[in-house]
Amino acid sequence: MSGSEIKTLEEQLEQLLQEPVPDQAVYNVNAAMQLASIIEAKGFTFQLKDMCPKSLIETNWRATFLKEGEVFSAEHAQSSMAICLAAVDVLASLPENKN
Repeated sequence: MSGSEIKTLEEQLEQLLQEPVPDQAVYNVNAAMQLASIIEAKGFTFQLKDMCPKSLIETNWRATFLKEGEVFSAEHAQSSMAICLAAVDVLASLPENKN
């Protein structure tokens, strides 16, 4: 992702979450996990899966949020990005964010 795409993602998260986004969530897995906890508090379950567990050179992560049969998932080489991308999908689906 380019710098402008990352900035747009950060802005989307801030707008959709309607509360402060953990600092550096797009870059830092610990901050992204805090974001996942915020979404879990809204009734979602969260899973983060290493899609290349046996590879020493390839990385790919899948972040998934689930609630009442709905699945919101994203994959990315960086775990924090996968979490944030899936979080945008979840947050955009919430009734308070649908216009």
